[in-house]
Amino acid sequence: MERAVARPRLIRLVTPLLVLCKKVLAPWRFHWPIYDVWRYFVNATSRELYRRDKKKISLTPLEASVIRELKDTGIAVVELSDIFSGFTFSDIQAWTEAQLRSPEIQERIKIIEGGGQPRARGGKYYIVRPLGDVPVIDIDAAVMGVTLSESILRIVCGYFGMFSRLAAVDLWYNVATPGPDEFSQKWHRDPEDRAIIKTFLYLRDVDEANGPFCYVPGTHRPGPLRQKIGRYNYPDDGVIERRFPPNLRRVCTGKAGTLIFCDTTGFHKGGHPSKGARFVFNAMYTTNGAEPVARKSRLYHLKGARGGLQSAAARYAVGLCGD
Repeated sequence: MERAVARPRLIRLVTPLLVLCKKVLAPWRFHWPIYDVWRYFVNATSRELYRRDKKKISLTPLEASVIRELKDTGIAVVELSDIFSGFTFSDIQAWTEAQLRSPEIQERIKIIEGGGQPRARGGKYYIVRPLGDVPVIDIDAAVMGVTLSESILRIVCGYFGMFSRLAAVDLWYNVATPGPDEFSQKWHRDPEDRAIIKTFLYLRDVDEANGPFCYVPGTHRPGPLRQKIGRYNYPDDGVIERRFPPNLRRVCTGKAGTLIFCDTTGFHKGGHPSKGARFVFNAMYTTNGAEPVARKSRLYHLKGARGGLQSAAARYAVGLCGD
C-alpha cells in the first residue's frame, strides 16, 4: 500500500522540478549530455501511465516475441494478418490505392518517371506523397485502425517502457530513379529521439528491385558512429559496407501485408527502386523527448472525433496532434 501511495507522491514532487528543468534547459535540451537528463524527466508521466496500464493488459505470444526481437536486434518483421486475426488487409489496400489514383498524383508520378525532379519536401523528389507533405487523415480510415490498435501500441509501449506519441504518419510511393542513392536512400540513423519505432506496411509486393527497407541489426544500441540528436547521422559512403558485410545486414523484401517494426536510431536505408515502385504506409512512434514532439511540430493532422479510441495508450498517442 505504501508503494502505491509513494509513486503518485513522487510524481507530485518531481513535477515542479521538471517544469524548472524545462525552462532552464530548453535552449540546450537537444545537446548531449543535457538531452538525456531532460528526456528522462520529460517522460516521467508517460512511464507512470504505462506502469498503471501494464497491470491491466497481457501480451500475446507474438507481441512478446516482437518486443524481444526489437530489443535484441532493433527490427522485427511480421505479417499483418498474424497480428490481427480475421483482419481484412484489402480494406487498407483499397483506401491507399484510391489516394494514389488522384489525377494530380498520377501526373507527378509521370513527371518523375520521365526524368523530372519536381520540388519536394527535403529535396526527396522521388517520393510521391498522396496525402500531402503534412498528411490530413481521417481517424476512421482503416489504416489508422491498425496504427492506433491495441496490439501495435502494446508492442511500441512495451519496447519503450512508457506510453508513446504517434509523431508522424505518411503514405509513400517511391518511384524508380537512375543514379546513386540520395538522402534517406543512404545509410543513416534517425536523429529525433534516443529510441524511435517506425512501422512500415508494404501495400504492394516488394522485391530487391523495388527498394526494400534495409537495416543493420544491433546498431540501435550505442556503439560505433554514435547517434547524434537533432543532427544529420549520415556516415561517409562505404563506411557501413566496410564495417558490416552483407551477412550482417538485413534486406526486407516481402509480400503486400508485410509489417516491419524497426528502431530507426539503428542504421537503415531504403526506397531506391531500380524498377517499378515501392508503396508503403509508415508511422513513427516516439517518446515526449522526441524533437518534433517537444517543439510541438505538427507532422500530420487527424480528422474526425476521437471518442471511439478505446485504449488509454491510443488516446495518449494522439493527444498532441492537431485537428
